[in-house]
Amino acid sequence: MGNSIEIKAVTGKKLMKQFIMLPWTAGLYKNDPCWIPPIIHDQKKLFNRKKGYFFEIGKAEFFLAYKDGVPVGRISAHVNHLYEEKYEMDTGFFGFYESINDIDVARVLFSAAEKWLKKMGKTKMNGPQSFSIYDSVGFVVEGHDMMPVVGLLHFARYYGDLAEACGFTKCIDWYCFLVKKIEDYKPYLRDIRENIMKDMDVTFVITKKKDLKRRAKELREIFNIAWEGNWGHLPLTEKQFAMIYDELKMVYIPELTIFAEKNGESIGFILSLPDINPLLRILNGRLYPWRLLRFFLNLGKTKKIRTIIMGVLPEYRGQKIDDVFYLRTIEDGIGMGFTESDCSLIVETNKKMIGALKPLKAERYKTYRIYEKEIS
Repeated sequence: MGNSIEIKAVTGKKLMKQFIMLPWTAGLYKNDPCWIPPIIHDQKKLFNRKKGYFFEIGKAEFFLAYKDGVPVGRISAHVNHLYEEKYEMDTGFFGFYESINDIDVARVLFSAAEKWLKKMGKTKMNGPQSFSIYDSVGFVVEGHDMMPVVGLLHFARYYGDLAEACGFTKCIDWYCFLVKKIEDYKPYLRDIRENIMKDMDVTFVITKKKDLKRRAKELREIFNIAWEGNWGHLPLTEKQFAMIYDELKMVYIPELTIFAEKNGESIGFILSLPDINPLLRILNGRLYPWRLLRFFLNLGKTKKIRTIIMGVLPEYRGQKIDDVFYLRTIEDGIGMGFTESDCSLIVETNKKMIGALKPLKAERYKTYRIYEKEIS
């Protein structure tokens, strides 16, 4: 290990600024057209120990690596108390990893996270999860040359190699699927309508903007129940969901948020968004007025939508409600001028959901991998 590499725990606003700005200052994605700069304001709020949702349910430490006095890498180490209560006490996590392509830098960063987690009593390290399973997860191991969709991030292609060189092995993969030329699937959609919907006693309702806050509460409640049993699922806290809500409502389209109702009660939902990631490159992480103006002027040009989350209460599963959700989303998407539909992320063990995409000939185009390592 080079003697010129130094590790520092992040203390104070100056070091936190270096932590947040590292992808820019280290030039990690300078010539990478697939990189989506995160919004700096959101990052500051997320890492704020008084305002960030995570610090209600866990503890975290942040580290910076310096080479010859210059910041060249970063990592977080954290423990999640909700995870400990629901699953087991042995696992801690790392996240927010960024670094130059240098194995010595990687070793120093992972070692710092490992030492901190050991102090917390952990014997396993899992990640990247930044901070939770419903935030940014995994390193890209397939589809490096494809820009991710809204809500997902792009990472340097060598991160997985660095992790494996430092002793990490695969824990689980999460897939991105893309349905191209959704106009071509009208016959399939018609078949669903004729053979499924005609006998349903379920009503499908498009969300109205005036009902957004009420619907948001229902969405969280259904999601927390419907996703129970999925890999790594932890219920969204009120503060966590509020953060997600604040980020999504800027580009929310009512026609792409559909609820299923029975006897006046909501029993499921599907939420899709226009893919704004190409436009986020205009902002370059900053919410300057002139950049925001360009962002909104170009918002109508995106032709791709992403289904972010869908959930149906357990007692209503097996009734093809999810098929109708796909039908309505694609039909409405076609009517609004969208030509591609993305379904991400789907964990590799969710065979049912992956199978539901087969009739649409969905292409798996990107894979995010979560790694693990024994640290006892």
